[in-house]
Amino acid sequence: MPDLDDRPCVGAHSRPLRFLIATLVVGAYMALGFRLHLDRDAYQLLGIAMLLIFQLAIQRQPILALWVRSAPPLRLDSAFFVRWSLFSLLPLLEGVRSLANGDVARTGIYAAAIPGAFGLAYALQRMQAENVRQLGLCLLTAGGIGLLPLLLSRILPRILHIHMKLGPSNPMQQPALLPSLLTGGETLLIGLPLGFMVEEVFFRGALDTYLHRGEKTTGWFSAIYVSALWGVWHLPGQTIPPGRLLPTILGLIVAQVAVGVPLSLWWRRSGNLTVPDATHAVLDAVRAALG
Repeated sequence: MPDLDDRPCVGAHSRPLRFLIATLVVGAYMALGFRLHLDRDAYQLLGIAMLLIFQLAIQRQPILALWVRSAPPLRLDSAFFVRWSLFSLLPLLEGVRSLANGDVARTGIYAAAIPGAFGLAYALQRMQAENVRQLGLCLLTAGGIGLLPLLLSRILPRILHIHMKLGPSNPMQQPALLPSLLTGGETLLIGLPLGFMVEEVFFRGALDTYLHRGEKTTGWFSAIYVSALWGVWHLPGQTIPPGRLLPTILGLIVAQVAVGVPLSLWWRRSGNLTVPDATHAVLDAVRAALG
């Protein structure tokens, strides 16, 4: 089956128009987040509606193409249902717990991870040996870039023998190993399927595909641009100190471009959302484990 990137672009959407539309879509998304005063969970849930509208009405491509770019047919075999069930289990349990606690937005996030697990099972069904190699390289590049600042902040004080203290004589406590591993594992198992419904699927599966379509070169500019949009997208829900709006925006753009560009490039090379999504989930899991 030919790659969807090789098919004619939607309607008369020229390259400049595609960049404008992508900017307006993210701008509208952010404006709703600000206007409705949404917390992080509700803001991400809003993205599901934005994603479906964008994919079906603007990009006019099948939903499956968000997860595997060539959108091969789905095989509903036993292995698929086993994968879907396994990746749905923790979101289902956590969703029931959140619902019992009355946390509606968080319950929605866990509920969204269940159809996300469907997409993940589909993408895993289509994983090739080359995709596994690309995942490893994506982890080394995007993962390495994303974790470098955190690792340096943990390692350098030890190397330089700087002992930070919480009190006059109490050394700063490190996270306990077992709770940290459990936190990281839970973050990973939720983040993997959730990325197939929010954030990663929006910025790589949808927007990056839309902007890069038709480019015969690497497309550095489109990769940088969609990653910059990803950076400013984080603004709603951020606590911004007075007078720190511009530094906050610049910091978000720099951080997300550094990680987002390799995520986009490996999404383009692999055509399988598992590659950037698993890298993103591992990043979040390590950050959560290290506190």
